[in-house]
Amino acid sequence: MTAHRGHRARVGTDRLVLERLTPLDVSNLRIERHGLPMNVAALAILEGRALLDAPGQLALEAIRARIEQRLHLAPRLRQRLYRPGFGFGAPVWVDDAGFDISRHVRTRPASASGGEEALLAACVELNDRPFDQAHPLWEIWLLPGAPAGHVPMLIRFHHVLADGIAAVLLLGTLFDAAPEAAEPAGRPWAARPIPTRLELLGDALRRSITGIRRAVHKIGHPRRALAPARTLFRQGLQLGREGRAPRTSFNRPVGRQHRVLLVRADLDQAKQVAHAHHATVNDVVLCAIAGGARALLAGRGELHRRLALKVSVAASVRAPASAAQPGNLVGILLVPVPVGEEDPIRRLEQIARATAERKRLPPYQPAARFLQRAMIHTMNRQRRINLLASNLPGPPQPLYFAGAKILEVFQIGVVQGNVAVQVGALSYAGQLNLDIVADANLVPDLTVFANGMTQDLERLGALGPISANSA
Repeated sequence: MTAHRGHRARVGTDRLVLERLTPLDVSNLRIERHGLPMNVAALAILEGRALLDAPGQLALEAIRARIEQRLHLAPRLRQRLYRPGFGFGAPVWVDDAGFDISRHVRTRPASASGGEEALLAACVELNDRPFDQAHPLWEIWLLPGAPAGHVPMLIRFHHVLADGIAAVLLLGTLFDAAPEAAEPAGRPWAARPIPTRLELLGDALRRSITGIRRAVHKIGHPRRALAPARTLFRQGLQLGREGRAPRTSFNRPVGRQHRVLLVRADLDQAKQVAHAHHATVNDVVLCAIAGGARALLAGRGELHRRLALKVSVAASVRAPASAAQPGNLVGILLVPVPVGEEDPIRRLEQIARATAERKRLPPYQPAARFLQRAMIHTMNRQRRINLLASNLPGPPQPLYFAGAKILEVFQIGVVQGNVAVQVGALSYAGQLNLDIVADANLVPDLTVFANGMTQDLERLGALGPISANSA
């Protein structure tokens, strides 16, 4: 992974460039002020022997030291947000002079008797806690005591620090491709001072002048300037054609009590199924999500033959040059999934056609400030989305942490607004790992959803030799 630069860098001889929050990141902070969690999390299951000391206890201090040795590969992990105030620009990333690794790498014993259900409940509780924004916005929780000597690890970031792709890259700085990897050498770290008011004001003015120059440049190139407007117009037409999402009993304002279930599939089998039907692995995931929703709605008496739900699918808009850039570079695709279609093969083919059509336009990116604010205030009553989905590509080979093999990795998402069910997929070492997050009160029958996903993956031939392990 490419190391992120610090919060203040010199360009040429005397020009200072500060790392500011993007408008999308600022909107994520606004969303959180409305009581909605904005976290990116992953659950990794590790072989535990290499993480224990001679008496058989978790070697927490050695683990902390190892992680701290690698933080020079991802300087953002030692940075916090600084809000300069009105007139001095957006919040800026600055070094945390009081950085303490023990604040970020912590432990909590897992219940061996409770199995996966107790582990996932602990992860939900830990991930629901707000971050202290006076310090870097990340945590690692080690949960020793799980069955078979495994040590689960919950890694959580605030969304302003990383989207899903950036979070995977950040994890790459902590994990190794081999159990006996050499420690990367880094210079001794010392916190740099917070930018002065004059530096902040100068940076804000330069950004304003740059924005004006770009606007003037666009006036001189009208065809190029109108291209984003044409795309936005076409997206608006497409959104109008999509129409409203159907009403369901799980599209109600979500609360703070959540539940997580896991489903495991075989990545190679999923690829074979996708290839045979001119689809992608993401289409297979959407087909399984539709199968879960179908089972849930059938059990509630809400299923009918022509029902199609609208799924908001997170889509990266990262250019190759910004692959290692922290923060958020993500849009959404709205994909209809025909839950009324009983045959998963026909359903997969219909989803593949729908996603191919929607990929002809760039993902929706509500970057304009007025659109962001409108979304925040209408999230509890929106009628465009029924379900949330995310699919992240992970490493194809097993990884190691401090010599311990990582057996499985799952992304753990959040639910918000009036969308009570979210499904995340993460490929890792031949597995297609799926997590289902839901409002525990609106979806007390979440096991029905997980079983519906499992049954459709099995019917598609994508379950392979890996069985579902839903809590």
